[in-house]
Amino acid sequence: MNWKKEAENDLKAHEKRKAALRSLAEEIRELQARTYGSTTPATDAVPVQGGTSTAEKRLIAAIDELDRKKEAYRATKRKVDAVERGLATLTAQQVDILDRFFIHRTRGHVDSLAADYHIERTRVYDLKDAAIDDFTIARYGIIDS
Repeated sequence: MNWKKEAENDLKAHEKRKAALRSLAEEIRELQARTYGSTTPATDAVPVQGGTSTAEKRLIAAIDELDRKKEAYRATKRKVDAVERGLATLTAQQVDILDRFFIHRTRGHVDSLAADYHIERTRVYDLKDAAIDDFTIARYGIIDS
């Protein structure tokens, strides 16, 4: 496995995953309110001809959807937290470089970094490579497989 590429992909997806957490949290709140917050008449009514009632089926489906959303939230949160822990081990300069290369990439990011740090463009790439190495070790514990 190419751990550096995995690290780069984690950084590229970081903001999208954080947005997904906000979205999933809202969806979970809405589902909980719909599932447990409202009193539906006849949810405990016995079906006339056997089987389960329509209300019971809807409740089971809502609980299943809620469980799936909660699991998606937990899995996404684990990934976001892992990236945050990895970034926390880096210097401010390394975080800035990775942020501009992968998280919030814009046109001209290399020139902007070179100007901000008063270095050559080639040095920017060297610093980016070192930052990715450090992040990869912090995130996965290894660089190469």
